[in-house]
Formats: sequence, structure tokens, C-alpha cells
Amino acid sequence: MIRGIPSENDFFDHGLDYLNLGWGTILGLCLDIAEVEEGTGGVEPEMKADFWEAAERELATGLSLIEQGAEFLLKSRICKVSPWLLISRNPSEWPRRCETEDVDYTQFRTIDAQDLLKVHNTFASERLPEEFEAVFESLRRERNSIMHTVDKNLRFNSALLIEKVLIVSDHLIGNRSWVSTRREFIERDKHSAIHRDDSEYRVALEFMTVVSLLTDSKLRKFFGFTKRQRAYGCPNCCHSSKYVTLECRTALLRPNNPSSKTIYCFICDTESTIERQDCTFEDCKGNVYDSDWDECLTCLRLQA
Repeated sequence: MIRGIPSENDFFDHGLDYLNLGWGTILGLCLDIAEVEEGTGGVEPEMKADFWEAAERELATGLSLIEQGAEFLLKSRICKVSPWLLISRNPSEWPRRCETEDVDYTQFRTIDAQDLLKVHNTFASERLPEEFEAVFESLRRERNSIMHTVDKNLRFNSALLIEKVLIVSDHLIGNRSWVSTRREFIERDKHSAIHRDDSEYRVALEFMTVVSLLTDSKLRKFFGFTKRQRAYGCPNCCHSSKYVTLECRTALLRPNNPSSKTIYCFICDTESTIERQDCTFEDCKGNVYDSDWDECLTCLRLQA
């Protein structure tokens, strides 16, 4: 008998953790450079290039975690069909005396990462599309280059790695589900164990950075957010910290018309009611007003 047979949830939970750890590594670097740029008013191109060159190993670590997360999430989907599909090799190569003694599932060799997609698309009711296949294969090749060779020509792009996480999430977790997935992870990570009130602030800070890095088409695809529409301050995200106020312009009018009195933010997934009131500052032509904070949501200044 085989003991310790894993469930789809076992693989899924591990996959989520690895994907989150990879994302956190990449976003941590992006936040580091953004903080320096904000504090100094800008960073010279040469200095920024030096920063990313020095961060290559951390980017590589982040990529490895992302690839591992994608593998586990794929195994979860295969395991949903049957955990036995993950067992590799002929019976003659199985653990000794497995036919006469109880053996743990972990003693069996499982199929290689390069075969996961083939097995999934052969047995699963829905095949994964070419978009996911291309991303998974690129992650796998790049990870192999990191683990098995020293490829001096291998370079990583933070925005591209962020996009790959979002593609993996869309296909293996759920369409446009990454913000809520990320929030759940942050709420139970080591930082929240100490600073229990800052999880919403950290989520807002991360996705403000993502908005600045991704193109409009990618933002529309993954979050339903567009840079082509005027964005206003989100009352929830801007005031998600007790200590600092964020300039989190991620709220869009819903519907998008001059008389609309509702704004929606994809980060906190909240609709907020606003009032139409001209800003008291002459240099601001905004008329989207939040009465709770007595704040113009166009310029994010308290009203005089």
C-alpha cells in the first residue's frame, strides 16, 4: 500500500506560496528603487543600471521561485484527475519491495517538469492555451540555465517577470484573481504577524508599483484598469496606513461619465461613493470629492 498520497490542495497551497515568494522578491526590488527615486527626485540611468546588475542574483532567485510555483500548480491540476499520473518510470524501477511493504508516495520518482504540460493537456478536461505554454517553457528554460550552468548572457526584466506571474495566476488560479491571492498571502506572512495593521498598505504599495511598470494593455487584461481613463485617489488605499498617506490613484469612475458618483479601485476591490464638489485650490480643476476625509480625490489635498 502507498502511504501519504498527496491531494490537489497540497500541491496548490505549495504552489501559491512559491509564486507569492517569487513575486515578493521581484516587487521588493522594484519598491527599493522606487523609494530611492522618490526620495532623491530621480536616479541617474547609470546608477539604475548598476542597481539592476547588482540585483541579478535576487531576480534569478525570484524567477526560480515563480517557476517552482507554476510546477506545483500544474501538479495540483494533474492530481485532481489522479495522483498516479505524476508517478514516473516503469514498475521495475519503483522502490524495492513496494509490492510487499507499505511505501510512502514521496519514494516514487515523479514526472519531470518538461512533461507536466503534456500530461495535463492529455488528461485534463480543459487544455491550457499557448500563452501559458510559452510562459511556462520560458520559465523552465531560464531556471535550468540558473540551476545547471553559469549563463553570463542571461538577463532578467522585472516587469516581464511580473507579467509571467500574472499569466500563471490567470490560468492556474483564476482570471484576475492575483490581487486577492496576494492579499491573503500578505495577511498571513511574517511581517503581518508583527505589524498586523499594515497588510492593506503593503498591498496598495505593491500594486501602485505594478501600475507604473505595466503597459495599459496589460493592466486592462489582468486588472481591468486603464491608464487611458483619469484615475482618482482611492480613499481606502490612500489611507490604508495609520502613519503615512499614499498617493494611490487607482480608482476609476464607474460608470465613466461626468455625473458619476461612484469610483472603483481594483486593488481593494471597493466601490466608494463620491460627491461632486469643486476643489478649493485654484490650480486644481477637479470636482471629485470624498466627504469622509474632506479631500479632493483629483489632487489628494485636504480642502481649505
